[in-house]
Amino acid sequence: MMGIVVAVSGTSGAGKSTLMRHLAELQGGAALMHFDDYIELGTDAGDIRQWVAAGAPADAIQTPRLADDLAALRSNRAVHPPGRSAPVAPAGLILLEEPFGRARSAIAPLIDLALHLELPPDIALARRSLRRARAYPGPDSPDPIAANWHAETLEDLVAQFQAYLGPQRQAYRLAEAQAKALADVILDGLQPLPDLAAQAQRAIASLPDSRSQHVTKKPENEEKP
Repeated sequence: MMGIVVAVSGTSGAGKSTLMRHLAELQGGAALMHFDDYIELGTDAGDIRQWVAAGAPADAIQTPRLADDLAALRSNRAVHPPGRSAPVAPAGLILLEEPFGRARSAIAPLIDLALHLELPPDIALARRSLRRARAYPGPDSPDPIAANWHAETLEDLVAQFQAYLGPQRQAYRLAEAQAKALADVILDGLQPLPDLAAQAQRAIASLPDSRSQHVTKKPENEEKP
């Protein structure tokens, strides 16, 4: 039986990867696929200002290998994403981090369920900034970049804020609008992670029996009122 593909969309900082990891644990395992592993020079939007001026068409973002790998996973064949050090084994549940959800025509036919994490842009920006600021490798790290970590982090944050005050903010807004419009379920990203995962589990369970019955589900330990 083919694997179920559940796409999780949302702006950068919405918590897509965190939700996917938690959901995979609750479901007893899943194949995790990430959009960022397939974005390389020549496959992104190029000039972001021009892309935004054109309305941020989702199909301008080309990741043909991602579509091929998703099709392979659905057919129970292992894949090796270019941005990963190890291959991804097939599983009954395939969780896909896809910022555009169903908006990209090459990916849409491969998605069985589209979840969208909605989050205010200021909260998303704060989360991204904190994620970078908390990535300190430690004073005893053998990594040579550790010595310059503070200066490099400050430069990264300045660049991030400058981009956000420029075309990036509009790019995020347009991309999110496309994903949200085609989502099956919209999740409030401000809710606690266990609540978001429980909603996602219910959405998976609501799929037609032929698509959901083979997904292993581990009971979630929740306190009942």
